[in-house]
Amino acid sequence: MREVYGEQVGRARCGGPERKGPSMQKEVEGTPGFIVRHTSRRLGSLDRREACELLISGRISFSEFVDQAGDGFRELLEFMIDYDLHPGRPEEVLFCIDCYAKPYERAVLRGQLRELYSEGLKAG
Repeated sequence: MREVYGEQVGRARCGGPERKGPSMQKEVEGTPGFIVRHTSRRLGSLDRREACELLISGRISFSEFVDQAGDGFRELLEFMIDYDLHPGRPEEVLFCIDCYAKPYERAVLRGQLRELYSEGLKAG
């Protein structure tokens, strides 16, 4: 879900479009099942492995991750934001890739998911 002109617009978990009123969906950092997308804190410099681990565990936002790791995961992160997916649930992300990604996007998304988890597991 993302806010567009005061309304929450996006897709339900692996479903069709969903709209909610102007109230903001609460996103709690570090809580399983919640996605942190934007913060204003400064993390300092993290290596790529540590950034992957922190994203998977929900301790940094998507935007913080891009700041740390670069644009190499942009397609995957945009897909997860569009479908309101948590990076700590790879089976759910993979299911949605299989169901909703265009055939020519699937290989890129699967490759980025595999790379995210291989880097994140090296750090842990």
